[in-house]
Amino acid sequence: MNITNRITHDVQQGTGPWLRLREGFDTASEAPAALGVGRYTTRAELLRRKFTGISEDHSPATLGKFAAGHEAEARARPLAEANVGGELFPTTMTCEVDGGPLLASLDGATMDRKIIWEHKLYSEKLAADVRAGNLDPHYTIQMDQQLLVTGAQKCMFMTSDGTDENMA
Repeated sequence: MNITNRITHDVQQGTGPWLRLREGFDTASEAPAALGVGRYTTRAELLRRKFTGISEDHSPATLGKFAAGHEAEARARPLAEANVGGELFPTTMTCEVDGGPLLASLDGATMDRKIIWEHKLYSEKLAADVRAGNLDPHYTIQMDQQLLVTGAQKCMFMTSDGTDENMA
């Protein structure tokens, strides 16, 4: 495997420049759908979006879930930082793997990028899976691409609502 052009981009996730950057890459969040195991997007839907450039509008309920996830992530960051013993910085990186353009938007990375952090909104089922060490490929494929793009040594996966009580 030939990995080249590893770049950290100065873009804030969710902004126009970040959205435009993503257009030219296969992203870690799309990787599960690309491999046919996406929970929210089928492979056919992903290919249609990539080919046409037309993405779907999200429902108010979906947008609300995104907002709750971002809020929980912000509250969970100090908990994750205590776990890794240092600050975690939201980061967007790209690289080429065997000529294919990949992108990963990280919820957090240590300054030396040895550890990355992926956060998902809390659910009892996901917390039980984390505790059992049995994550669905929908999650592990995304983290695999994040590790590949960043060159990090490990990824700390967390599900929480931003509290100690509901965190795994």
